[in-house]
Amino acid sequence: MRAALPWSSVTLDSLIGRDGGICVWCGRSPWRTDLTAEHLLPRARHGHAFAENLALACRRCNRRRRTRSVSAYVRAQIHAGERPRLDLLRAALERLSRSGSRAHAQYARRELQLLGRL
Repeated sequence: MRAALPWSSVTLDSLIGRDGGICVWCGRSPWRTDLTAEHLLPRARHGHAFAENLALACRRCNRRRRTRSVSAYVRAQIHAGERPRLDLLRAALERLSRSGSRAHAQYARRELQLLGRL
């Protein structure tokens, strides 16, 4: 088993095992070295490295998203003519909505509502 991510007890391998090695944003299956742990509720917005707040993202998508909310980045992807993996995002947000952290769960429920309007 690989070492835990520097800011979490969750390993990248455990995320790959859970999520299947697919980028939550674009749906690509990049090389393992191109996968990153993406915070659904960004760290800049007080998101923590709980397993339920982490999803896999390719480096490109993780960099492009920056600190935008899930729904804001999805809108940007759609506007750019891309086809975001809404199924993967909804599953990740559903998991986050059951978080023991009230702030994380509320964020997830709000983002699910906003995704439903797209």
